[in-house]
Amino acid sequence: MINFKFYHYAIVLGIMALSQTNAAQREIYFTDFEDAQAGDDNLAGYDNWNASPINRGSHGIDSEAVPGLGKSAFIGYNSPGNSRTSAIVLRSIPHDPLTTGEPIIRLVAAVGLNDSENDSPFGGDPARNNFFITFFNSSGQTLASLNYNNTEEAFGLWRDDGINTYDTEEEFIRNEVQILVIEIDLVGNTWSVDLGGFQIFRDQPFTAKNGVDIDLGGTAITWQRNQGNSWGNNWMLFDDWAVYADTSKLVIAEKNLSINSVNRSANGNVTIRWNAQPGFLYQVEYSDDMQNWQSNLPDSLVEESSAQETSYTDNTTDQSRLRGYRIKRLAEDN
Repeated sequence: MINFKFYHYAIVLGIMALSQTNAAQREIYFTDFEDAQAGDDNLAGYDNWNASPINRGSHGIDSEAVPGLGKSAFIGYNSPGNSRTSAIVLRSIPHDPLTTGEPIIRLVAAVGLNDSENDSPFGGDPARNNFFITFFNSSGQTLASLNYNNTEEAFGLWRDDGINTYDTEEEFIRNEVQILVIEIDLVGNTWSVDLGGFQIFRDQPFTAKNGVDIDLGGTAITWQRNQGNSWGNNWMLFDDWAVYADTSKLVIAEKNLSINSVNRSANGNVTIRWNAQPGFLYQVEYSDDMQNWQSNLPDSLVEESSAQETSYTDNTTDQSRLRGYRIKRLAEDN
């Protein structure tokens, strides 16, 4: 396996900061996998984690995927077999929001997806798959999932409410570990997701299933290939898996993308300013009718090596006075 590009202390300090922002939250489960024995298939049976299939090396404990991080769990890399379309690891974490008076569930974890290297048997790009972080209820029924879709056809983060899937239009960064925060209001049936400090979505419907108990039975991570696709050797790392119960929602400092200003100079040049983060590319797009968007301005793909305000100036001579602009954030390696 390949080491991720991240630093342990950034993960730990980030999770500590989140954990300390709300004193009312109560930890109902935590593991850093440090007591587990490293090796393929060794997640199954550790601290009441279950997995399927076993003896295929499709999940386990890595001794040090990230330098300085210590042990972490993984799913993926080794194929679970061509007759299967999925592999799963799960942990029961029961919580009743009504009897406890704690309607909020919060998952905080270090999560990263390492990209495939093996070539697809059909040629072209490497074989790539989906990884779902799923919440199920006390009856074992799936309520909702966050899908890390690593395929070229639909790359990015997708929201699944148990019936339908929705493109969040946001992306994760391949080969990097980021802090994932998922907050669920079990009574209000809404949820929010932040990844690496960026808001992915906020207060969206949690589960669309009717007639099911909306409580917590536990969490699962599923590695899945689409019908007709082959298994890639992509894999997901997860560590510092913490689940909290709370009486109120956590206010998370957002780093969602927005344009700070748009200014036109005396000679007609337009400058757009926004806050950029490392690890992303920013594509400046324009439209003269606010319907058809173009990305062919010169040098309009912007990248910064550190968090800072950045800018782009459109100095083309054929500008329309009605020209509009937008910024699209893309994963760096996409």
